[in-house]
Amino acid sequence: MPHRLSLFCICIGMLVYFTQVTVLFPVLPLYVNQRWQDAPLGFVVGAMAIGLLFFRPPIGWLIDRWGRKPVLWIGLGIMLAILPLYLWSPTPFWLMGVRVLHGISQAAFGTASQTLLVDLVPPERRTALLGYLAMSNTIGFSLGPLLGSLVFRQGGFSHTVLLMGALTLVGIVFSLPLPWKSSSPPPNRQAIVNRSFPWKTILRYPVRDATLLFFTNSFLHGAVVTFLPLFVPNAALFYSLNALVAVLVRFGLGRWGNRLSRRWIVSLGIFCSGTALIGLSIAPEWLMLWSIVYGLGFGSLFPVLSAVVSLSAPQAVRGRVYSVFLAGFDGGMTLGGAGVQLLVAVLPLNDLFLILGSLGSGASLVALRQFAQPLPHAEHCSPAASIDRTRDK
Repeated sequence: MPHRLSLFCICIGMLVYFTQVTVLFPVLPLYVNQRWQDAPLGFVVGAMAIGLLFFRPPIGWLIDRWGRKPVLWIGLGIMLAILPLYLWSPTPFWLMGVRVLHGISQAAFGTASQTLLVDLVPPERRTALLGYLAMSNTIGFSLGPLLGSLVFRQGGFSHTVLLMGALTLVGIVFSLPLPWKSSSPPPNRQAIVNRSFPWKTILRYPVRDATLLFFTNSFLHGAVVTFLPLFVPNAALFYSLNALVAVLVRFGLGRWGNRLSRRWIVSLGIFCSGTALIGLSIAPEWLMLWSIVYGLGFGSLFPVLSAVVSLSAPQAVRGRVYSVFLAGFDGGMTLGGAGVQLLVAVLPLNDLFLILGSLGSGASLVALRQFAQPLPHAEHCSPAASIDRTRDK
């Protein structure tokens, strides 16, 4: 396959970047509680998702306008710039602002990386390569919490920030070989880029349904990331074990994803996530079991939903379509953190996880029904046809 070096660098870059993101999962809630005991924890942790949510669409426009690699570098540059601010922030309010900037960094890096990979991979290999990309992402999710907990215990929060800086520098090194131009632009590309968002593609099946399902799963995940450390004493084990299971699931999707039914994968994926949260609420002592079940769901959803969106979005508007799809993750993480903070004040955490798990299990039935429909494949059209179709939308 062409562009092997670029694909390798994208996957390693995602692994390193999401390792440094998840370093803070078990650390930030403890650090905030230690420094400001009355701080609104959900709002501080969830502020990162606010940055993601509001800046994904303009970042998607920049990706289509400037190209993938410049926006990817913007994300890495912002990351380096804000790390000292984690230590400097004098109040929870200032730290929330830093978290918003962190979200903008992730929006730029993650959206540009994924769009670049989709550009480099032919349609018939999309599910497989997106499975490998998601596997790299999830290895980062597995390593990050363990590294974060270890460094925080040994050296405190300042050493944790130094670790994040070192990982970001490694990501910059692996971004150097990436191409400035990912593919040949289609005719009249400039005219398309200057047009408004392709809402008719975004607001109908399957992009709409994939985004809503991604939002629901991310809502559950936002609550887990924010409040699980307050519910069980060894949350880092849960994060790392479910991420390890997700790696294995995504490796399997990379090998055999094109042979499996997308309908059943997405339905069972959200069902597993919901079941795990119900199990945590009833029997938290079986933490390892629920972590494995959660990992099965967490691992299967993203690569399949991402492949669905990529096959339904013409290349000329792919950055913008992906920005909205990934905003489903941002919105879910925001509500799962900051939004659920309001429920924590009136509900015990075990009741909260029971409600969230029931929501996930119910969403699996909706997914089973919606994804029974066949997918429209934008890639099967000629470039000119894709342009015409986009113009009609």
